[in-house]
Amino acid sequence: MLSNDAAQRRLKMVQNHLLVNNNQEVNFNGLSSSFGTNSHPLYNNYIESNVCSAKSPTSPVDVDSLKAFLDGKYADTKEKIRNTLQKNHFPHFFDYDTLHYHEARKVLMGWAKIFADNLPFDLYQVLTQDYGRFVSWFEQMGVFNTSLVVKMAVQYSLFCGTLANLGTERHADIVRKAQRLEVLGCFGMTEKGHGSNVRGIETTATWDQQTKEFIINTPNNLAMKTWIGGSGFGHAGVIFAHLIMNGEDKGVHVFLVPMRDQKTGQLLKGVYVEDCELKLGLNGIDNFSFGFKNVRIPRVNLLNRYSDVTPEGKYVCKFKTEGQHFGATVGELSGGRIIIAAVGMGACKVCLNIAIRYSSVRKQFGPPNKEEIAILEYPSQYGRLMPLLARTFAMQSTLNYVRDVYQLKHRNPDTSALGHALTSALKCVSSFHTLNTADICRQTCGGAGFRAPNLIAGFLKDTHIFVTFEGENQVLLQQVAKYLISQYQTGAKKGCFMGGIFEYYQGGQVKKDYTEECVACPKYQLYLFRSREIRMVEELVGKLRKRQQSGEDDWEAWKNEIALANSAALAFCDRLVHEQFYKDSLLCSFSISKVLHQLCQLNGLSQVQKSLGWLVSNQVLCPNLAKKVDQLVVNHSEKISKIALDLVESLNVPTNMLPPKANLSDYVVE
Repeated sequence: MLSNDAAQRRLKMVQNHLLVNNNQEVNFNGLSSSFGTNSHPLYNNYIESNVCSAKSPTSPVDVDSLKAFLDGKYADTKEKIRNTLQKNHFPHFFDYDTLHYHEARKVLMGWAKIFADNLPFDLYQVLTQDYGRFVSWFEQMGVFNTSLVVKMAVQYSLFCGTLANLGTERHADIVRKAQRLEVLGCFGMTEKGHGSNVRGIETTATWDQQTKEFIINTPNNLAMKTWIGGSGFGHAGVIFAHLIMNGEDKGVHVFLVPMRDQKTGQLLKGVYVEDCELKLGLNGIDNFSFGFKNVRIPRVNLLNRYSDVTPEGKYVCKFKTEGQHFGATVGELSGGRIIIAAVGMGACKVCLNIAIRYSSVRKQFGPPNKEEIAILEYPSQYGRLMPLLARTFAMQSTLNYVRDVYQLKHRNPDTSALGHALTSALKCVSSFHTLNTADICRQTCGGAGFRAPNLIAGFLKDTHIFVTFEGENQVLLQQVAKYLISQYQTGAKKGCFMGGIFEYYQGGQVKKDYTEECVACPKYQLYLFRSREIRMVEELVGKLRKRQQSGEDDWEAWKNEIALANSAALAFCDRLVHEQFYKDSLLCSFSISKVLHQLCQLNGLSQVQKSLGWLVSNQVLCPNLAKKVDQLVVNHSEKISKIALDLVESLNVPTNMLPPKANLSDYVVE
């Protein structure tokens, strides 16, 4: 039975949870919570506080400068999202298990309306001119409910982004209505029979010369669009289909196809759907399969940035071949992969916040006849968490770099291939990191991490699909590998790799920028990553050539070397991440240069550790140095653990997005 004091505290907590912002029309019970932490045992003078921003007054970390570093040039956009998250009293936890997923979808639609009303930019403008700001909005949103964020990504990135990037001014008004959620949309590419192979889709759009319309058809069950987010409420979809003109297949094009009545929400004639129902995660998303039977749409509903059908019924295209048209069409969609990386970044920041704060207050065992110590003081704990924290900082630098390159170059035909390779690589490496971070954070919190209201388990379930949608990772890695091969062959043909991604490769040697072979030195680590990358690419090129010379055609040779191709692509990813973070650590403000250098060292060491077998067996790293790596990872992790609370504070997660207790217990979820 609760004591009177305990009962009063519990009553006060429940009362606080029931507070709502009366200025907003919200169809959920808003919850308000504060986050408390106890003293970090590694900081003797840590201040006890009920807010998660408590930090050591003697800490060597300049938290404010780190926050500015992580927020980057779009700090104003991120701050506006943090304010929206705080002022609307959103619950830190949403219980999908006790609420039917049909009802959960409705709740999330109400939340989506709040964020749409508070959108800090004009959507069409940022999609076409300021994509970096758009990405940053999703990055900060990623700390909240993943189902909601993915729902908004479907609406704003996939639906509106496709209209803005593949359509023209005649489609701009729909984007503006969709920004306000007056038009709800979805993105219809994947079919039951074809996912990654977009060219193999079977949906057709046949031109009717008499009525000047396209007739959309789903020829069989396997041609139904499937796993389409937003299609349970969607009024319209951007639908990928083969354009048929006078019996001739002009290739895959994209069409705006109405699906539901905007007033009643009822399906339109010729549209049929199937609910994908309960899933492993993201159960606030209305995923459906759907098809079309003789659905007619007007001529102007063809997204016509690259091709069009004139009022007279003539097909016109900006490209000479169907292949060029297809490449340009799917290339415009690469930005969605940056969104996945950004959302994953938000999830990592929350999971690390929870796990590290928990580890700093949770005590287990200790020296004989002395007090127990915090589990963060054990190498088995900090040795798992600190490399993930360092990797998250490194991924932030990589995300910012790829975001900026994509924004500047993706519409330039000479550099669009680079943008596609970078976004594919980023999506792969970031989604693997997100999934691994959520998993390890769950494990390091023990049973508390398994409790749903403590959030990590939800992020683990909801982000698992990140390795699959927006391009399955194993397929995207192959696309990265093909780009690496093309770049290598171009450089080899010219006899020079300057100006390309392998410009560090000169005279058959990787450029040596380091002064000594020290595996904790970021410069030497970069040399190791570059050596691994270029050797793998050369090995891949050689094996493909050998297979072709033995009689295998290009397709068969490639299929038989996919494993090596994907390993080479991952080597490129490791080099990319380390290189960008190292550059940022050199260019940052002086007050945070030391801590970023330490994080860069640890990130490099942990990645070297994972590839030790290859580095030693290929004689890139000598065995004597290799033997030191495991202990160096432990030592550098221990150093970072002593400032870990300040580092997670710099991640700048709103306190109401975290569990209300650092020890993840003794609180009621209403």
